[in-house]
Amino acid sequence: MRTPMRFAAALAAGLLAAALAARASAAPAIPTQLPSGVEPVAYDLTVTPDFAKLTFAGHMAMSVEVSRGTDRLVVNALGLDIGAASIDGAPAKASLDPRTQTAIFAAGKGLSAGRHVLVIDYTGKIADSATGLFHVDYAGGRMLATQFEPSDSRRFMPVFDEPAKKAVFNITAVIPKDLMAISNMPEASSEPAGDSLKRVRFAPTPRMSSYLLFFGVGDMERLTKEVDGTEVSVVIRRGQAAEARYALEAAEQLLPFYNDYFGRKYPLPKLDLVAAPGDVSGSMENWGAILFSQDNVVFDPKLSSAGDRELVFEVVAHEMAHLWSGDLVTMAWWDDLWLNEGFASWMATKATDHFHPEWRATLSALGDKDEAMLLDARPGAHPIVQRIVSVSQAEQAFDAITYKKGEAVIRMLEAYAGPDAWRQGVRAYMAGHAYGNATSDDLWRAIDAAAGKPVSVVARDFTTQPGVPLVHVTSSSAGITLTETRLANDVVIQGVNIAASRMDMAARDASVLSWRAPIRLKSVNGGPDKERVISRTSPQSGAVGDIVNAGQLGYYRVSYDSASFAPLAEDFRKVGAADQLGLLQDNLALGMDGQAPVSNYLRLAAALPADADPVVWRVQARTLAGLDGYYAPGPRRAAYRAWTSSLLAPELVRVGFDIKPGEPAAQALLRETLILALSQLGDPRVAAEALRRFKATDGDLARLSADQRRWVLVGAARAADPETFRAIRALAKAAKDPLERNDLYIDLAAVDDEALAGQVLALSITDEAPTNLAPVLVREVAAVHPQLAWSFTLSHLPAITNTLDTLGRSTFVPRVAEGSNDPKLADQLKAFAAKNIPPDAQGQVQVALARIHNNADIQARRLPQIDGWIAQHAGQSQVSGR
Repeated sequence: MRTPMRFAAALAAGLLAAALAARASAAPAIPTQLPSGVEPVAYDLTVTPDFAKLTFAGHMAMSVEVSRGTDRLVVNALGLDIGAASIDGAPAKASLDPRTQTAIFAAGKGLSAGRHVLVIDYTGKIADSATGLFHVDYAGGRMLATQFEPSDSRRFMPVFDEPAKKAVFNITAVIPKDLMAISNMPEASSEPAGDSLKRVRFAPTPRMSSYLLFFGVGDMERLTKEVDGTEVSVVIRRGQAAEARYALEAAEQLLPFYNDYFGRKYPLPKLDLVAAPGDVSGSMENWGAILFSQDNVVFDPKLSSAGDRELVFEVVAHEMAHLWSGDLVTMAWWDDLWLNEGFASWMATKATDHFHPEWRATLSALGDKDEAMLLDARPGAHPIVQRIVSVSQAEQAFDAITYKKGEAVIRMLEAYAGPDAWRQGVRAYMAGHAYGNATSDDLWRAIDAAAGKPVSVVARDFTTQPGVPLVHVTSSSAGITLTETRLANDVVIQGVNIAASRMDMAARDASVLSWRAPIRLKSVNGGPDKERVISRTSPQSGAVGDIVNAGQLGYYRVSYDSASFAPLAEDFRKVGAADQLGLLQDNLALGMDGQAPVSNYLRLAAALPADADPVVWRVQARTLAGLDGYYAPGPRRAAYRAWTSSLLAPELVRVGFDIKPGEPAAQALLRETLILALSQLGDPRVAAEALRRFKATDGDLARLSADQRRWVLVGAARAADPETFRAIRALAKAAKDPLERNDLYIDLAAVDDEALAGQVLALSITDEAPTNLAPVLVREVAAVHPQLAWSFTLSHLPAITNTLDTLGRSTFVPRVAEGSNDPKLADQLKAFAAKNIPPDAQGQVQVALARIHNNADIQARRLPQIDGWIAQHAGQSQVSGR
């Protein structure tokens, strides 16, 4: 177990003073876009969906508390038709404002302070995409479900649709009598409501935010087990119960673990994991009724690989962590979305490591940290805590900064505070804000008190400022000196839209950023760790041969000069797995940015020992295959592929094409990753083996074991000629299982042949493709054929995106474009965004533009350096025992 980091007493005193000063500042008011003075108390809603017409009717009695006199009640509503309305039994005039997404109910007289009841009859539409109440169609049936985060409960009911406006929800549904209704709480009663309908009432919810409400109905069945006093179930399409057992087993493990970690038992009487029979744009942590996209909760041993097993566990762990961080304690406003998402990501990794240490979840999470830093170092990066002023901005906040940087920063802070103190602080935070709302500062106050040191000043540096610190290591006869700057291409830093008192910065619009960053040093030859806190104004020192950021828990890059890098490269095989991975990732990123020689990365990649951790080899295989995408066909690509294959092919020979009895799961995952990477690199042996095994099935995929299935099908599809392509497509069309059908169509999209890729794009918008799959297929094709997918997208955008939610529509086009290295396409994306995407919803556009220009820069300036190094070192084995 890690111990808290030590640092100089004088520095500690200064930091503690800063923390106390920040703590003394007045707490900011919780933002609201609705008139103040009115708070919701309870909603009594009866909803009647029409499955055939895709409409629904609602009747609601809303209890509110008025703190000062008013003559109207204003709530959120969007896309609803309001019928009759009354306030305290007297008719009320209703008017809708689509611009502000509100409904105004004018009373015939003034409303005094106190309790009032607004009664509304209304109707709405059941959506094709996961916004509000929507439908998911599958072979033989239709399911209805809701998706409200961040602000779509207003499409389902007139409501105070803000996270701090918590209230009790009493839900009643009138549905076909042969279907199951699901909501946050258990069913309280069910009675006939005519010949073919029934009226189902659910128990009242605790006070909760509107975006956590859930309603679903369909031909479902429930697989249930009592766990730690809670009825835990997987609710799944009828006939699929066997495929729900693994998710239920995962929940059975996780619930007691979380009950203990958070120091508070899950408070609801039941927990449903609801599996939508299709792709519903991810999963959603509705309190008591978590909604999952089918492939995130279903595990079929005949079809699912070891990687699928890990994914299901990790997704269930993430969503269940939200039952505390998000549901029990909710961020006060979308500024602090990371308190939900970054925290749940960190907690999921911790839980996965606890139950499955063999999966090396924390080591794998270094890849997520690297992805966040790649985004965070580019122009337009935003802080973790960011000012949100509109619905569109809230939707854009669900990105890698919020999730992956958030997770990485929490992991760093936990190590800095000490795991025991961190958990004590988290428990105090949960206890102090249960059933309420909180801000990042509320968490920091609890952590500071538990740790007895000012974790908050480090936390604020990393959560209220954008960007990535860059620690420079320079050597001399006296040792090494560590200094800090910002890693970024843009030197003009945009002002952070948060009050300076919360930022602990000298000025609101600082042009130079500084982070107080915990640093851990460890000699490559062993010995005790050394721990420091560095900042721009507080350089640190160490010894030549020290690994900086040992263990890789710090959120920063490290750039070594040649003298300090040399001993690490020479003894690379002695370095631990986390530090091998961190050195590889930092040196690749810095090499591609021009901050360090790209040869540093290539030297380390060539020196990775054959017996390195499988997770490190998996990341390297994906990285090397990804670099291939920058090359155009020709001799340069051929030389790169030959060198890369010389690194990866011996590893594949070592692990083999077939699973070995008793081998660890990590080995199976490494095998699949190596084969897929070599397939992407055009390795003829892998292509031939995939095609051979696919043809040997003779159309019966049951002949493939689950561990073979993905690489055989992807490899065969990637190398497919028209005959093989038609065979895989026929299997996809004939597949009865929705999960298998989706997978086969996605496999097809990997095809290298451009004409066949065009066929994938064409079928994506026909009835042949499963519902909701068109955007996935187009993006998969874009990964291999960006210009082809871009042209198709512009010509068929409505057909591709008609099932996407609001966030999906605003981010889809830039995500199709971002894999290109053509500046002309960047200009086309700018023109498209100017006409079609609101300015406050263009966050992903800016990310995509930065990536396209970065791709072009790598192709023009970095590939020649890679080519030169390979030409000089080709055929030289730097790895003993390979």
